[in-house]
Amino acid sequence: MKYPIIICDDNKILSKELAQEVDVAIQNMTDENSNYANIDASVAYIANTFEQTVGYVVANDVKNGIYFLDIELSKEAEAKNGVDLAEFIKKQDPNGQIIFVTAYDKYAPLTYRRRIGAIDYINKSQVREEIISRLGETLRNAFDNISNSSKLGIKTLTYKIGRRIQKVNEADIYYIENSLTQHKVRMVTQNGDSEFKGNISQLDKENPFLIKVSQSYLVNPENIDEINPAERLIIFPNKDEIKYSRDKKKVINNILNKYQDISLN
Repeated sequence: MKYPIIICDDNKILSKELAQEVDVAIQNMTDENSNYANIDASVAYIANTFEQTVGYVVANDVKNGIYFLDIELSKEAEAKNGVDLAEFIKKQDPNGQIIFVTAYDKYAPLTYRRRIGAIDYINKSQVREEIISRLGETLRNAFDNISNSSKLGIKTLTYKIGRRIQKVNEADIYYIENSLTQHKVRMVTQNGDSEFKGNISQLDKENPFLIKVSQSYLVNPENIDEINPAERLIIFPNKDEIKYSRDKKKVINNILNKYQDISLN
């Protein structure tokens, strides 16, 4: 399996230094552990802006990538940062492994609040030897995560936005609803939301893991946090609430019987 590595840091010198350190870490790993001797991993692209990274990931349809992202990509307060970039990447490459690299520990809470699912947070102010050692540990985790996901046969829902084909892990989907835009639906996942052409009935037929709870909603029962029968509400981890139809009472009871960790309010 190929593991493309993408680096994004607004400091051109530091981004090149990090690429060199990643190469050294990979070489050390393959020298020390025969299990990684034939691994196909290298720095595929070095970017210095949000836009450059997005352009490369989309144009090359990167999958199973490992992304080293600086959190503060610009001094401008309104500019897109590394956390915004990570959210985009997870939509484009759901199995991508995110590693934040920054000199400012104050940004760590932001990554946790946004639920990016980063596998590491590396302080680049450390000395080179410490960074290389940490990179080795992080890369091993990233390789193993991607490999294990592939072996488990993680399923995805495929859809199109324009000419681009998008995939999202089934496990990440919260619900799908009719969009305010005609002939479109809105899908909400743990990484955000997106709109695309489609209809609830067709998606219901094509994706048996989703359950239809009204004419307007499909839900992934695996990601339901709470059900309120009195108000006919289904509540998700992001606190979104949707209403199910009266005639779906039996469907809701079946969900509660099967998924007993769902809270009943």
